[in-house]
Amino acid sequence: MKELFGRIFQMGLKMVLGILGYSSFSGCGAMYGTPTADFEMRGKVVNERGECLSEVKIKSLIIEHDSVEHARTLTFTDEEGTYRVMEDLYDLGWSDNGYPFSFVGDTTLYEPFDTIIPENRLHFTDDHGWYKGKTSITVNVTLKDKKK
Repeated sequence: MKELFGRIFQMGLKMVLGILGYSSFSGCGAMYGTPTADFEMRGKVVNERGECLSEVKIKSLIIEHDSVEHARTLTFTDEEGTYRVMEDLYDLGWSDNGYPFSFVGDTTLYEPFDTIIPENRLHFTDDHGWYKGKTSITVNVTLKDKKK
């Protein structure tokens, strides 16, 4: 009777652990989690005359059905026109074509600049498991003067 109870208990425990994603087979267990990747984007923003632009807003966009659904401000350029964004790649906005960003300066003087960084431009290092690795990209931007 003890032996039967022990087998039933082991089977029940294996079922519960299996449902939770644990396995006694190394390398064969189910993986649960959320992918992560360290993303760094840096660069400089200037106007058409090459002058550094400060306080330019860098935003991450979420695009669905060809329209912006949500925008999140990530950072601003400093007095030298430089910026640096460090985020988890999967916390950024997305579209079918890649990762969209918008650079918005003084709207009375400059047109906003929108760009999409295709995933194939991102090269990852230190990839393992759910962690896709680290990637860094430089994006320099020239904002065009607003037409009067």
